[in-house]
Amino acid sequence: MARRYWPLKRGHIVTSGFGSRWGGMHWGVDFGWDGGSGGLPIYAVQGGTVVNVGPASGFGQWVVIDHPTEDGSGTTVYGHIIPEVRAGQRVEAGQRIGRVNPDSRTNGGVAPHLHLEWHRAVWSPPGPNRLDPLPLLAGALFPDEVPPTPAPTAQREGLLRLRAGRVRATHPAEGKPMTLYGIDISNHQKAFDFAAAKREGFVFATHKVTEGDGYRDPYWPRARDQMREHFPGLFGGYHFARNNIDPDRQADALLAHLGDPSIPVQLDYEDTKTRGSIDNMKALIRAIEKRGMRVFANYLPRWYWTGHMGAPRLDGTPPIWNSHYVNGTGYASVLYPGDGHAGWAEFHTGAPPVVLLQFSEHGQVAGQSIDVNAFRGTEHELRALFGSAQPKGEPMADIVEEGAGQLHPQPGRLRPINRQQNVNPSTRTPDEPWPYDIWCDLWNESVWDGYDIRPEYADVPDEVGRSLVALLQTVAARQVRIESKLDQLLNRKEGA
Repeated sequence: MARRYWPLKRGHIVTSGFGSRWGGMHWGVDFGWDGGSGGLPIYAVQGGTVVNVGPASGFGQWVVIDHPTEDGSGTTVYGHIIPEVRAGQRVEAGQRIGRVNPDSRTNGGVAPHLHLEWHRAVWSPPGPNRLDPLPLLAGALFPDEVPPTPAPTAQREGLLRLRAGRVRATHPAEGKPMTLYGIDISNHQKAFDFAAAKREGFVFATHKVTEGDGYRDPYWPRARDQMREHFPGLFGGYHFARNNIDPDRQADALLAHLGDPSIPVQLDYEDTKTRGSIDNMKALIRAIEKRGMRVFANYLPRWYWTGHMGAPRLDGTPPIWNSHYVNGTGYASVLYPGDGHAGWAEFHTGAPPVVLLQFSEHGQVAGQSIDVNAFRGTEHELRALFGSAQPKGEPMADIVEEGAGQLHPQPGRLRPINRQQNVNPSTRTPDEPWPYDIWCDLWNESVWDGYDIRPEYADVPDEVGRSLVALLQTVAARQVRIESKLDQLLNRKEGA
C-alpha cells in the first residue's frame, strides 16, 4: 500500500468532520490547531502531480493533487491555504505544499484552518465521488517523523556503501527521500525569528559565528540558543574564512565565540579578496578540528572553486554545500529548481558529494528575504550529517549505519592502515592513508565493502563468528538502554 501522511503535523485537531453541517453537507474535513492555525505548514497526504493551484471560489486559494495508482489513487483538495507549489509539479507523500492562510480577508472569509477533500478519482462536483478523508488516513504517518523500521531479515536491505569518499546509508523503510529546506543567516538579519521559520516548515538552520580572526557576530549567542530550542540537532554555526589570515588564529577565534565545541561547524570558503587554495582550505579545516570542533559541511560555491581556486581536487575534504541561485523571490518550495538541478552535480569524479544546495538569496522566510537551502533525503539522513542521528535514550537499530552516516573525511585524524588485506580501494590505500574517523576505520578494517551484517549475530560468541560490528552494535544499544533507565530514575527522584 502506498504511504500516506496526515496533512498537518502531530498535534492537530479536527474542527469539523465530513457530513451534514448547518443544514447542508460538508464535503471535506477541517483541520486546525489549539491556539491558532495561521501559518501552519500543510503536507501532501499522498504522492502525485499538482493539477490546480491558486485562486478558488470559497477557499481564497487551493492546491489540487492528482494521485496515480502507484501513489494510492484519487485526488485531494487543500483549501484556505497559501500555496507553495506550482501546477505540473511532482510532489511526494509528506512533502510540504503550502501553509494555512492566516488572513480571513484572503482565505475565503473563514477562521484560519485547512479544508481537505478526497475525491474518488479525478476532481468531482459534490456527490458520491467525494469521500470522507478520515477513514482513508487511518494509520497515516505524521510529517517529519521517521516511520518505524520493519523487523530485519537475514539478508538485510540498505547496506551502507562507501564509494569514492561518499557516504550514504540507505533505509528502505523510510521510503523516497524528500526535499528538506533550511536557512543560513547572520547579523544582517539581526534578531531573526527562528520560531517563525520553524512554524513555516524549515527543518535546519545555521548562523554566522566569526569571520577571520577578528569579527565575532554579536547575534550568534542569541541565535545559538534560539536554534537549540527550535532546531534541536539540526543547527550549526559558520565561520567565514579569510585566506590571508593564519588558520590557527581563525580557529582560536571561532572556538572562543562558538561557546560549545560540540556544535557542528560550517566552513564558508569564498573570500574574493584573497585567492583561495586547497592547501589553505585544508589547513583551516585541520586547525578547526584540532581544537575539538567538527566541520560537517564546506560551503564552497562552484564558481569560487573554479574561478578563485583553479578547480583543485577536493579529496579528503568535508561534504560540499554548493550555491547556485535561481531568479526571483518567493517561498523556498516555489523557488527550488528541483533535485535534478545543475547545482547538485558533483565537482569532479571522486569529489565529496554536494549534500546541501543554496539556491536563492531571496527566499521569503519569517518576514525577511534571506538565503534558503535544500537537502535531498530523509530527516534521519540530515541528522546524520549534523551529527544527531540517534537521540539519547532511544533504541539504537544499527550503530554502524547510524555512525557511518555521519562520516566525512576528518583531516588531522590520520593513522597508518594495519590490515592491508581489508582495505577498500575505493576509499583509501595502505600507502596513502585516507583521512577518516573511527567509523571509516571500523568499516574498512572489520567488515569492508559488501559485508552482510546479520542481526542474529548479536548474541553469538566471538569464537563462533560474531563480528566486531555486531559487538559494538550490542554494546551501544545496551548502553543507550541503561542511560535511558538512569534518566528515568533520576527524573523520578527529582520529582519526588
